[in-house]
Amino acid sequence: MTQWWSLSVMKAVLCVGCTEVDYVTTVENVDFQSDRSRTQNGILQRSGRSSNVSTALRLLGANVELFGVLSRNPTYRMILDDLEQRGIDIGHCTFTDESPPFSTIVQERWTRRCTVFYCDKPFPYVTAEDFRKLDLDQYGWVNFEARSPRETCDMIRLILDHNNGREEEDRIVVSLQIYNAFETVVDLIGMCDYVFVTKYIAETRGWMSPLEVCEGVHQLLRMPRDIRIRRPCVIVPWSSLGAGCMTTEGQYFELPAHKTKKIIDRVGDSDCFTAGFIYAAFVRQRRLADAVYFANAVASFKLAHVGFDCLGHLPIDTVKLPVKMKVGSEASSDEEDDDQQNSCRKHLLRPFEFQEAGKDSAVTVEPEPEGGPLPAEPAPAS
Repeated sequence: MTQWWSLSVMKAVLCVGCTEVDYVTTVENVDFQSDRSRTQNGILQRSGRSSNVSTALRLLGANVELFGVLSRNPTYRMILDDLEQRGIDIGHCTFTDESPPFSTIVQERWTRRCTVFYCDKPFPYVTAEDFRKLDLDQYGWVNFEARSPRETCDMIRLILDHNNGREEEDRIVVSLQIYNAFETVVDLIGMCDYVFVTKYIAETRGWMSPLEVCEGVHQLLRMPRDIRIRRPCVIVPWSSLGAGCMTTEGQYFELPAHKTKKIIDRVGDSDCFTAGFIYAAFVRQRRLADAVYFANAVASFKLAHVGFDCLGHLPIDTVKLPVKMKVGSEASSDEEDDDQQNSCRKHLLRPFEFQEAGKDSAVTVEPEPEGGPLPAEPAPAS
């Protein structure tokens, strides 16, 4: 199976954000009191949240465009070369002579715990004026980083104006990754279709579970749910405990973590989760809970491998909700809602393993029901 095996013929996914550089080094034990330590190895790689999401989406088989500011500094030519080799469109990016943001990631050999030293230097960011030059008819989904709130707000407004009056299938879906500075981007939440909130952000706000995060985010929206206004679906990855999500109507689901036999590389797993969700919801048209379950599988599969190239060998068609957790049409009663929620919670810590890392790795799943695979599900509500 090649990395191009499932090339999507759908509209492209546009990832708006920064591209950075990481130097990842592995040590036996992190000891910051020591004057000198010996490293096992080290690699220089392209990174950045939108950059990583673009890479993962492309490997899964989606058409992807990266929209951001790139450095033309010859020292970092490897960024442009890597984007070109992976087939990620950068035709609308702007360029600068400045060096990109840089991080040093120290990873312990046995625990795989990562310590990140981030150089938070000023670096240009794309503007709404740059965004206005894009032909939005070319995109079906736009994913934003929670960065530069004013410019991001103006860009989302341009998408909402584009969507106004269009049929549901012709509208652009908007998603937002919130990974820091929650207070500065809280006003953007109500403008989006999907919002990803990290566990780190949740804990800084005193939210101690995915359910608390989903309820807390919806409480921040100014209008009550019974007033039919735009509300986002909230997705909360929660590390080894899986992930939670809540629909626009307030249905809550918890999906199980997919256990790997051995964690090899933690760098970029959250971005793989985001990419996995977008791929499942947009390209494969899976419903919310099913897409989150798939995102868990993608993130866990990445943990068992170094880098992102392993995603080109992920057996996508075998990753589906077990029969007992299958989410069908929208629930028609509170009792059905409770049954679905309890079913998801029941499987929250269900053992789920991948085979050892390798080209022939496959996801371990429950067998399909008699009579063949379940029929395809309708598109998720935005």
